[in-house]
Amino acid sequence: MAELLSLAKSKTGATRQAPAAQQASLKSKGTAEIAKSPKSHEGLSYLERSTARRETGLAGASGTSPHPGLKSFAPSQPRKDRGQEVVDRSARGFQTETPEPTRSKQKPKRLYDQKAASIAKTISARERQAEKSREGQRSDNAKLIVAFILLIALGLGLYFSVPEVTRVNKVSVNGMLNTTEKEITDALLLTADINLVNADVPAMEGRILANPKIAAVNVRRSFPDQLVVDLVERQAVACVLVNEEIGTKSIAIDREGIAFAYMDSIAATTKLPVLSGIRFERFVPGQKLPEFLRPLLRDIAEISKENPSPLEAFSEIKIEKISDSEAELLLFPSGKSVPIRMPSRLTSKNLGSALLVLDILASRQGAEKIEEIDFRTGTIVYRTKEAQTG
Repeated sequence: MAELLSLAKSKTGATRQAPAAQQASLKSKGTAEIAKSPKSHEGLSYLERSTARRETGLAGASGTSPHPGLKSFAPSQPRKDRGQEVVDRSARGFQTETPEPTRSKQKPKRLYDQKAASIAKTISARERQAEKSREGQRSDNAKLIVAFILLIALGLGLYFSVPEVTRVNKVSVNGMLNTTEKEITDALLLTADINLVNADVPAMEGRILANPKIAAVNVRRSFPDQLVVDLVERQAVACVLVNEEIGTKSIAIDREGIAFAYMDSIAATTKLPVLSGIRFERFVPGQKLPEFLRPLLRDIAEISKENPSPLEAFSEIKIEKISDSEAELLLFPSGKSVPIRMPSRLTSKNLGSALLVLDILASRQGAEKIEEIDFRTGTIVYRTKEAQTG
C-alpha cells in the first residue's frame, strides 16, 4: 500500500511539472478519441483513476486526454474553496446556475414569505385601527363625563340662584275699572317663597276669577321679577232693583245675565235700563239670571253699543213670565203713561217703531183711554180699558 501511495505522489508531481506544451497536447486530444478506446484506462492504478479529474466535452472545449481510455484527465489541482471554484469555472467558460430542484424549492418559500408579510401587515393595520377606535371611544366617554359634570354644576348653580333672582317683587295690573289693585294682589297670595319659576299661574287666575267683577284674566311672567295681570271686567248692560233691610238697592247685570255687583260700587258710563219682575231671595254678587233671559240681555248690550237712544227713551222693562222658558216684555216709556208690549227679543227697529206710534197717539184725542200698545204680532194693536181695537 505504501508503494502505491509513493507511486501516485511521484506521478502526480510529474504531472504538475509537465511542460506547458505537454499539457496543451493533452488538452488537444478530443473526447472522441477517448471514447474510441474505452479500455485504455485499464493500465492505470486505482489512485490514478480516482484522483484524475474527469472533464466532459462541452461546446468550445478541445484537446485530448493523456490517457486514451478516459474522457479527460486533468492534473490534480490544489483544493479550492467553493467561491474560487465558481470563479475558475466561469473563467473556463462554465456556467454556474442554481440547480433546478433548488430553485423549485425556494420559489414556494418566497411566495409563502410574501403572503405571510401581507397578512402580518393587514393584521397590524387592523390593530392600529382598533386602537385608534378605542382611543376615540375613550375620548368621547371622557367628553361626556366632563359635559355631565358641567351640567350638574350648572343645574346646582341655577337651583340656588334662580329663586333669588326671580322672586316676585312687582305686580302690574292692567284693565282695572271697577276693581282695586289690593283685590288683585290679595288674590295672588304672594309670599317670600314664590318666584316666577314656581308660581302657580292657573291657581292665581282661578282666585282672581272668583271675584264676580272679573270676566277674564291672564297672568303672565315678566322676567326677572315681575308678574303682569291683564283683566277683563264685566260691563253692566242693565240693572235690577232689590229690596234689602237697609232699603232698595240697584244691582248691575252684564250681558251674560250675571248680577256681579251693586251699582254704587261700580262706575256706570251710560244710563242703564231697569229690569223689573225679577226677584232675589238673598242676593250675593255672582248670581245668574234664568237662561231664557240671557238673549234679552245680549240684545240690550248690542242696542246700547250701536244706538242707545231708543233704549234710553224707556225707563223700565218689566219681565212678565209666561212659562219656565218664555217671557213677554212690557216697556214703559219715559214721560208717557202708555206701555208697549213686545216679545222677549228687542231690536233698534221695533223700539223706534214703538216710539213713533207713541208720538202719533200723543197728538190724537182719546189717547188717554188706551191701556197699552201691542207689538208682539207685528201688527199694532191698541188695547183700551173698554174694548180692544185693531
